[in-house]
Amino acid sequence: MIEQRAVRRFAPTRAGIINLWDYRDEEFSFVDGWLVLRGPNGSGKTKALEVLFPFVLDGRIEPRRLNPFASEDRTMKSNLLYRGQEVTHAYVWMEFGDGEQYVTVGIGLRAHRHVDRVTRWHFVVDGRVGVDFSLLDADDRPLTRRDLIDRLGAEAVRDSAEDYRQLVDARLFGLGPARYEQLLDLVLTLRKPQLAKDLNPVELSRTLQRGLRPVEDHLLVEAARSFDDMEAVARTLEGLVAADGATVAFLTVYSTYLRTHARAAADALTARRDAVATRSTALGDARHAADAAAQAEAAAGERLRAVEGEPGRLRAHLDSLK
Repeated sequence: MIEQRAVRRFAPTRAGIINLWDYRDEEFSFVDGWLVLRGPNGSGKTKALEVLFPFVLDGRIEPRRLNPFASEDRTMKSNLLYRGQEVTHAYVWMEFGDGEQYVTVGIGLRAHRHVDRVTRWHFVVDGRVGVDFSLLDADDRPLTRRDLIDRLGAEAVRDSAEDYRQLVDARLFGLGPARYEQLLDLVLTLRKPQLAKDLNPVELSRTLQRGLRPVEDHLLVEAARSFDDMEAVARTLEGLVAADGATVAFLTVYSTYLRTHARAAADALTARRDAVATRSTALGDARHAADAAAQAEAAAGERLRAVEGEPGRLRAHLDSLK
């Protein structure tokens, strides 16, 4: 289940810079959402970072925001007219995929030597650069804003950077304006070169906390209810502990009473059993005596019956003798 969710999440797959600084048409490929820029000093690593993160996500071109070192030396106009052109068009873009579909976000720029303002237009579209559409015309030149609208449709192009941020967030992240700004601030913080050199753990912790998803109200209510329940449980536990202590103290006394009472009852029972045994013996003796008396009575009765006719016989004999 975790692997399936990981595949379904949008992750950067490619990025590109067209006709900006010393990049003519450069493409960067991500592996599992990761990109490593490696090369000697002056090879353009910082410049690529400058015009891709987080510029391609927010469209802001303030020099201090673009430059990872927060310097104001290099403006977007100077990046566009790096080779001394009179006027130039350029694009930066990034492709996101979730394993089944691709979304490309990007920004088109136009600079003129005699105009301080850099014109920008932004786009969010389903599809891939170089596969489903191109940002170059037939002469291999960057498309103008009108040409881009003709290719992608007016609903995919936004002139306002704010509208562009909302569109990117809605299509890729679903965070909402406040959390999306927190995400951009977090990217700016983590993008700083030599971040660990003068690392302020407290400030970094605050920045990371600001980048976290805010706790929903119902979760706070649930947590508060849980704390209330915990207090009630704690109070109940205190009462139970006190009751347990009182019960233990009572049982200590009561068990002594029960042992004494049980011993007295046992002694009384033993005395009764002894009396019963004595009486049982006497009863046995009495029964034997009764049986003997009964036998003697029977024998006397036999003898009585045997001599019942003797008086008459003796009388008759006496009469005969007379």
